[in-house]
Amino acid sequence: MGNLWQIRKVIDTDQPVQRVFDYLCDWERVTEWDTSVVSARRLSLQVPRVGSRFALSLRFGWNRVPMNYTITAMQPYHFLELEGRGPHFRAVDRIRLESVSSGTRLSYAIEVRFDRDQHTAMNMVTEYLFGRHAERTMRRLRRMLTGSTKPPRLTTATRLADQSIFLGLIGFTRLGYCLGKHRRPVASALYAGRTIVLTGGTSGIGKAAARELVHRGAHLIVVGRNAEKLTRLQRELQPNHGRGRIATELADLSLMADVRDLAGRLLGRHERIDVLINNAGALFNHYRQTAEGLEATMATDLVSPYLLTRQLLPALKASGDARIINVASGGMYTQGLRANSLHPVPSDYDGPTVYARAKRGLVILAAAWARQWAGFGISVHAMHPGWVDTPGLEKSLPTFHRQLAACLRSAEQGADTIVWLAASPDAHRASGHFWLDRKIRATHVFGHTATSRKDQRELIQALDTLTDLPSIR
Repeated sequence: MGNLWQIRKVIDTDQPVQRVFDYLCDWERVTEWDTSVVSARRLSLQVPRVGSRFALSLRFGWNRVPMNYTITAMQPYHFLELEGRGPHFRAVDRIRLESVSSGTRLSYAIEVRFDRDQHTAMNMVTEYLFGRHAERTMRRLRRMLTGSTKPPRLTTATRLADQSIFLGLIGFTRLGYCLGKHRRPVASALYAGRTIVLTGGTSGIGKAAARELVHRGAHLIVVGRNAEKLTRLQRELQPNHGRGRIATELADLSLMADVRDLAGRLLGRHERIDVLINNAGALFNHYRQTAEGLEATMATDLVSPYLLTRQLLPALKASGDARIINVASGGMYTQGLRANSLHPVPSDYDGPTVYARAKRGLVILAAAWARQWAGFGISVHAMHPGWVDTPGLEKSLPTFHRQLAACLRSAEQGADTIVWLAASPDAHRASGHFWLDRKIRATHVFGHTATSRKDQRELIQALDTLTDLPSIR
């Protein structure tokens, strides 16, 4: 017979002690690292403090068990104690934090006491299983804060799947997302306080990414060209219970003059930018020229993010561990890009082809920038969100949207890898790659789309000329 379980685990993480403490104080986040917790809800809106209460739902086999937790003691950045009460049992979690040279040492002690004695045999089995679960939970917490022991890489199996076309296309669907959504989790703590600039964040994938980034604690600046949409987004996301915050910037990113003005404002207001997400994009089915004489799709989808990134480079360097995320498209697999493709002509214009070439350009730039700027601690990534059900897709490719409606992802599923790349330690150690569903993917499935280093240099030189920027050697 027995009615008391006790477990103590120690883990080290490379995160600063204040960040780890703030993360663990918010018990609503326990769902991220303890897989037995189905849901957790903070019952008070204040910043967590002694007396703060949380309502949890736990998974025990097929059952769901309610549990209420209360913070009973707190010494900021050193000690945290919580007491939980469930049907017929009580739990006390004591967490001690110590700042060490490598980051933070976390000692976690759990004590579970039952109101009545348990049968000896059953108690031994369940206590053993509880201990195993505690070990897995601590390993998961460490992995979420520090990353995996092995950085991501493009595996042979993934390359072959991508090149088989059929399997690669299945990966673009909602099924592909479901197969990869739990890969390499990342803690919300790693978003807290980070300054993130997101272009094209008022609808579709961008809006879904904005919502999640603010929820996780980021200081987000959303760039858009529609003032009314920006105002609505800010009103929707600002009441965030003390986590992240949102600001907006108005700019038409098809115009390089607007891009320069935007960069000037951002540099004037932010000494440091931790993440730049080049998400704004457009697909025009008919040839359209901007007031500055550029074809509109190339201007918006490639020339603009090139100019904005180059202009914001001083603030990205100041971060020390900044990230650049170029949001591409699976359509880029069908196209290569050369310097002479930056000026489509009306006579043979095809909107989806120009769009795919522009997105290919973002993938090329990610690899080139990763090599150029690694010494500044900047990691650069390209990704594609899969086939996502957005207003833009329905408007630009109505037949495609109608035929594949049942397979399309939600905007939240499409945004998942964007959000993950913005903070994942694993992603930061694997710069210059192309991602789908938190996994490195092949960048070419057809030989004609490949580009040499000479082609890449010529493309960048052409972009420098278009944007009137000095070349970087």
